[in-house]
Amino acid sequence: MAKRTTPQQRRSFYERHLRGETYQAIADSEEVSKGCVRYWCRHQRDGGSCQTAYHRQEAGLLGRFDPLVRYVVLRLRLEHPRWGPDRILAGLKKRLSLRGKRLPSRASIGRYFHQWPRFRRQSNPAAKGKRPNQPAEVHQRWQLDFRQGLSLANGTPITLCNLRDPVGEAGIGSFAHVTELVGKGPRHLTFPEVRTDLRACFARWNTLPEEIQTDNVTELAGKPQDTFPSPFTLWLKGLGIDHLLTRPGCPTDNAEGERFHRTLVDYAIFGSEFDDQEGMQKALDQALDELNFELSSRAKGCGGRPPVEAHPELLQPRRPFKPEWELAYFDLGRVDAYLSTFTWERLVSKTGQITLGGRHKRYTVGRSHAGQTVWVKFDPQDRHFVFYDADERELGRRPAHGLEIEDLTGLGDKSNALGPQQLRLPLFELEGVNC
Repeated sequence: MAKRTTPQQRRSFYERHLRGETYQAIADSEEVSKGCVRYWCRHQRDGGSCQTAYHRQEAGLLGRFDPLVRYVVLRLRLEHPRWGPDRILAGLKKRLSLRGKRLPSRASIGRYFHQWPRFRRQSNPAAKGKRPNQPAEVHQRWQLDFRQGLSLANGTPITLCNLRDPVGEAGIGSFAHVTELVGKGPRHLTFPEVRTDLRACFARWNTLPEEIQTDNVTELAGKPQDTFPSPFTLWLKGLGIDHLLTRPGCPTDNAEGERFHRTLVDYAIFGSEFDDQEGMQKALDQALDELNFELSSRAKGCGGRPPVEAHPELLQPRRPFKPEWELAYFDLGRVDAYLSTFTWERLVSKTGQITLGGRHKRYTVGRSHAGQTVWVKFDPQDRHFVFYDADERELGRRPAHGLEIEDLTGLGDKSNALGPQQLRLPLFELEGVNC
């Protein structure tokens, strides 16, 4: 490592050089380089001092840029909280006061904002549970999701129920519902409404999927704190369809469905006004027909072709279905077998009752067990709920309520299984589909 000289040495370099000594002679005697002696002699000759002046860059992000640049970057972000680095950089280029000044890159602007917590993107807590395995075949899984925030020309709130096949990359159905305001927002769709929409999709594509995936909305998944299956889940189970749930707070589990919302709304609804629900529904039906059969798709597996052309298996029923077959196809044994896999814990009220499957479905255990915790199981042999105490002793049996075919399907008993059923179907029909 080179020897560092002191201010006194540097002053003596210059004084000795003024007396006639050469740079090399001074360097040899002081054991420093000739360049060092020459630098300090000339520095002092030109009016400089013997002190070392270190010029350090200003600390902090964007420290190498003009202070005005940093000021404008921060001001633009404060004035426009939703602007990202790209939009901020575009704003910098338009500022007359920054003409000719060097501007930071979008990455540098992003790092500059990240130093303040208020400007950082707030990440959701880590999603609990395991992400559902991804489907591999067409009509294996349909993703069902709701799109709120829409309205008719008169301000009436509208909620869309949209379904998409992530493997077939096609819109399965879209249905507009008038949702009256409840409190501060529109009400959620009910189980009968969603059931009607799904039936229309079954009839539209002449098939039943193997799985339906939804988020954890109470109307479809039941209450989060209660493990008792919802009527929607049990109806699907009777049809041989598994009900899958996304992880709470993790919309990426339903990414294709979320993107489908935007595609459909931008294509069919944005920029248009509808006087009634029927007009909006007609526009949605036409948009689905064009998006599926006519327009090129940017989806990865479509290669620029319409989804039905890229995935012709969309027109091949995976599990053939017709509306009039539903009751004959519905198997209450599947529902019973599914319920028998659960064990529920309940606290007996002071009147000796518990609730199971909804607050209006009460079962009497007995006043003698008031305040005690009981365990409940479902016996598929006689379709009774069986109550047990902590020592697994049977306390009683009660017939199940609200779990008959008519309760879950809303269509009556199997004696009418072959009768026609009135469904709301889209305006367009599939061609060339044989069941």
